[in-house]
Amino acid sequence: MDTDPAPTRESSKRETILHLLRSDIVTGAVPPGERLSEARLATRFGVSRMPVREALKELEREGFVAIEQRRGTFVRSVSRAEILDLFEVREAVEGMAARLCAARANNNFLDRIDQTIAAMAEHVRVANSDGYTSADAEFHGLIVAGASNERLSDHYRLLIQYLHRGLLSSIVTRREGRMERSLAEHREIVRALHAHSADEAETAMREHVRRGRLELQEEVSTKFGGPEPTGPEPTDRA
Repeated sequence: MDTDPAPTRESSKRETILHLLRSDIVTGAVPPGERLSEARLATRFGVSRMPVREALKELEREGFVAIEQRRGTFVRSVSRAEILDLFEVREAVEGMAARLCAARANNNFLDRIDQTIAAMAEHVRVANSDGYTSADAEFHGLIVAGASNERLSDHYRLLIQYLHRGLLSSIVTRREGRMERSLAEHREIVRALHAHSADEAETAMREHVRRGRLELQEEVSTKFGGPEPTGPEPTDRA
C-alpha cells in the first residue's frame, strides 16, 4: 500500500520557506523591525498558513525573528554595540571551554569533533552556507560539552540565546571567503585539542571568535546600519 506523501510535501514546503526567509533576513532584503504577515507570506509562497507558521517558529528558535503575542512576528533588530559587548563575553566563555576541552576530551570525543570538521569542509566545498552555519553551531556546542563544566554550559546557553547565534552566524558566513577562513580557524582549534594543549586551544578559540566579530561588525554596519558603539574602537577593545 502506498504511503501518504502529504507529510513529506508539507515538510518540504516548510524547509523551502525557512531557507528563503532566512536568506531574505541575513541579506537585508527584509529589514530589521519589519512585520512578517502569515497571510502575506502564505500568498507569496502559494501555501497554507501552516508551513509558514512552522517556518516562523523555527526562525524564532534560531534568533532571526521575535513572535509577540497579539502583535505578530517581527524581524529582530541588530545593535552593533550589543553585538560587540556579547562577542567579548563569548570570546571569554568559549576560550575557557576550549581550554577545558583540550584537557578533558578523550579520543572518542575528538572523533566526533573530527566528523563535524569533515562536514564543515564538505559544506565549504559545495558552498552551502546554511549547512556550514548548522555544522559550525554543532562544533561549538561540542567544545562546550567537552569542557564538562555544567555552570559554563549554562552561561554558554544563555549567551547564545542573547546573541541570536543563528542570525549572526548566517550573516557573517555569507561574507565572501568567510567560510574558508572560518574553516582554517576551526582546524587550528582542532589541532590544539588533539595535542591536548590547553593554552593553544584557548588562544585559537579566542582568535576565531575575535575574527568573526570583526567581520560581523562590518556586515552589520553595511547592511543594517547599526549604531556606532560608544567608547574605544573595536580593535582597541579586543
